[in-house]
Amino acid sequence: MLMLRIVALALASATAQAQLTPGMIAGYHALTDVDSYLLNDLVQQKLESLLEDSNEKATCPSFAAGKAFYYQNSPFPAGGKPYFDSIPTYGNGGGEKLSAEYKEYIEWAGGGNGGKEFHKKWVNAVFNKGTVSKGNMTADFGATTFPNDPYTDGDCVGVEESVKKATSYVYNHIEALQLMQASIQSAKGGCIYQQDNSCETALNYWDASVAVYVGSLEGANGAPGGSGKSHYALANKRCRNFKNCGAERNEGNSRDQVSPINTQILAYFSAGQHAAFAGDWRLMEDFKKIISAKMAVPWIQGTLRYAHRLSAEPTRANDNKSSNTNPLDEFGIEVFDPALNPNPDNFANEYSELDKEVGEAAAFSLGSVPKLWACDKNAAQLVWSQLAPGQGRAGTSNPVNYQLVKLAFECNYKCLMTTCEEVGSLYDGKDKDGEIASGDSDDTIDGKVDIKNGARKCNDKLFGTDAVGLSKCKKPKKATKTKCEFLTGNPGVRNRDKPEYFKKTI
Repeated sequence: MLMLRIVALALASATAQAQLTPGMIAGYHALTDVDSYLLNDLVQQKLESLLEDSNEKATCPSFAAGKAFYYQNSPFPAGGKPYFDSIPTYGNGGGEKLSAEYKEYIEWAGGGNGGKEFHKKWVNAVFNKGTVSKGNMTADFGATTFPNDPYTDGDCVGVEESVKKATSYVYNHIEALQLMQASIQSAKGGCIYQQDNSCETALNYWDASVAVYVGSLEGANGAPGGSGKSHYALANKRCRNFKNCGAERNEGNSRDQVSPINTQILAYFSAGQHAAFAGDWRLMEDFKKIISAKMAVPWIQGTLRYAHRLSAEPTRANDNKSSNTNPLDEFGIEVFDPALNPNPDNFANEYSELDKEVGEAAAFSLGSVPKLWACDKNAAQLVWSQLAPGQGRAGTSNPVNYQLVKLAFECNYKCLMTTCEEVGSLYDGKDKDGEIASGDSDDTIDGKVDIKNGARKCNDKLFGTDAVGLSKCKKPKKATKTKCEFLTGNPGVRNRDKPEYFKKTI
C-alpha cells in the first residue's frame, strides 16, 4: 500500500546532504523521515532552470530541454515512473482513495480518468503547443495564441510560464492533498501511533504532505525571503503583491514577513498531525478541507494580479481604486465600466498582451477556477473565458474584464472559505509611477505604494462574511445579493456552498 517514494537521485546536491527529517520544516516539527518528499522541490528547481531563458527566439532550445527533462530525464527509481508522471504518488492507481478536494478538479475537467489526469493533460498540451479540451478545461497553446507578444519578450515565454506555474503549484497542491488523504486512510485502518508507537504510517503521510507543501529550499525556519518552488513560496510572494503579509497584515514588498496564509496552513497542519497521532481521521478530514481552501487564496491573488495587467483598468478615469458598476447587467450579460472605454482601438496599448502574463494568468486560473466552479459553475465559466489562452480575451486585442473576474470570486468568497480581507487589495509592489517600493523600508506600510486602479478589496460585511470569524450565519446585503445573482447558486459540487461542508467535527 505504500506509495512510490520518489528520490531525486540525479541531483547531487540532494543526495549529498545529511538527513533533514525528523526535524523542522518551516517551523513545523516533522516526527518521521520524509526527506524524499521534502527534496522533490529540487526536481522542480531543475525543470525551471532549464526553462529559464525566456528571451530566446523561434527555436526555443530551453523549452525543448525542459520538455526532455519533464518526460524522460527527471529522476526516478528503476521500474518507477518519471517524477512528474507520478503525481499524485498516492491515488495514481491500485484502488487508492481520492480526496474530495482533488475530485473538485477532476469533475471540473470532465470527470473519469480524463479529469483525474487533468494536470498532465494541461502540461502535455503546453509542451506540444496544442489544444486541450477536457470538460471545462479548454485552452489553446498553438500558434494562434503563442507567440503573440508585441514587445518581443521571447517566443516561448508564454508556454514556459504555463508549464512552470502548473508543475510547481498545481502539482504541488494535488500531491499534498493526496498525501493527507493517504494519512486519513491509514488512520481509518486503525493505525494509531498513540496506542502503538511502531504504527507511524498515518503520521508519515501527514508529515510528507507538509514536506511537499513547503519543500527543502525554504529551510527549517521557512525564511520568507527564500527562493522555494512550492506552494508555500507562492503564498509569500502573493501576500507582498497584496500588502497583507505578517501578523499585522499590512506588509508589502518586505521579504521579512511570512504570509498569514502560510501561518494558518501550518497551524492547521500541526493540529492535523496531533489528530493523526491520535488516529482521529474525522478531525483530519476537516483539517484537510480547510488547508485545501486556504491554499486557494494565493491562486486567487495570482489570478487577480494577472487579470488586472491584462485588463483596461490602468486607463480608469481619475485613478479610481474601485468601481461601482456591476459587470453583469440584469440579464447576466457582460458589461464594461463606463469609466473605461470598451473600444480596444482607443486603449493605445494601455493593457498588456504580453505572453508571459497570459501564461501566468492561465496557470493561476488552472488552480483557482476549479475551486470557483465547485462553488458556482457560471462564475467559473465567466472567469475561464476571460483568462484561458485562446478563449478570446487574454493576450488578444480585447482587454480582460477585470471587474467581472474580481466580482466572480468575491461573490463566492464565503463558499471558498476566504474573505475580502484575506485576499486584500492589489498593490503589486509598485506605485502608479512604476517605482518599486524598497523592501528595506516602511514604504509599503505608510501608504507610498498605491492600490491599483479599480482593485480595492471588497467589504466583507456586504457579502455576509465576518472577516475575523468567517461567520456563515450572516446574509449578504440586498444590493450585493443582486450583483451576485448570476454568479452564485449553481455549485459544481453538491453542498459545496453549505456551511457544514468544511467543519463537521471541528
